[in-house]
Amino acid sequence: MQAHSYETKETLLIANNVSVSYGNKLILRNVGTQNMPFVINDIHREGMFQGQTVAVLGRSGSGKSTLFKALSGIIKPTTGSITVPNAGGDAMVEVHEGLVGFVQQNYPLSRNQTVYEMLIDASKQGTLSSSESKTVIDEYLNTWGLQAQKNSAACQLSGGQKQRVAIIEQLLCSHHYMIFDEPFSGLDVVNIKDVKDSFTKITTSNEVNTIIFSTHDIELAVELADLIYVIGYEKDADGKHLEGGTIV
Repeated sequence: MQAHSYETKETLLIANNVSVSYGNKLILRNVGTQNMPFVINDIHREGMFQGQTVAVLGRSGSGKSTLFKALSGIIKPTTGSITVPNAGGDAMVEVHEGLVGFVQQNYPLSRNQTVYEMLIDASKQGTLSSSESKTVIDEYLNTWGLQAQKNSAACQLSGGQKQRVAIIEQLLCSHHYMIFDEPFSGLDVVNIKDVKDSFTKITTSNEVNTIIFSTHDIELAVELADLIYVIGYEKDADGKHLEGGTIV
């Protein structure tokens, strides 16, 4: 198999000594150190226009979901920092809610709105004007095969359709990042293919679009990811697990 050539350019995300505690319980410990960095750089592939996909691999309970909430700005690290380029891309800023899209496992959608109304609300959190939003939403509905569901409520959508609506919501209101928490968990073969296709649509729509997803499936991580981080527990000199998951 011939390896494709690529080079790394601008830094897209840096986690620097990030720890998260809830009360006295340490959940994440020192994610992103000099010896074990957590850095995502823009990948340029010769002859290709494509962002990238990053996998975070680890067992249940290792801290993946907590890491993702910190990466998306939903929770603030107890110590350390997470920085990404600002909307203009000319300076690094500390991440805050809204810069990074977060697609959760259960796709929580509004019960009282149509798909179109949900997407209009999502666009108000972004940088598009009202007229631009309507044009972009129609483009997304066509691209993601949801034009026929434009006036449907969440209860009328299939699981795959709900996921696509949740993705579009995040594309409208966030920056170039999309975090998926266990997107393949419990899916059958057809739905797994739909998620893979969604990943391709996202990463090929912009050179710096970046997907970060968690999984415990090694084969899926190797198949889809340009970069894989493994989160787990380090051991002390006596062989006992240190408290708090970290990049290993």
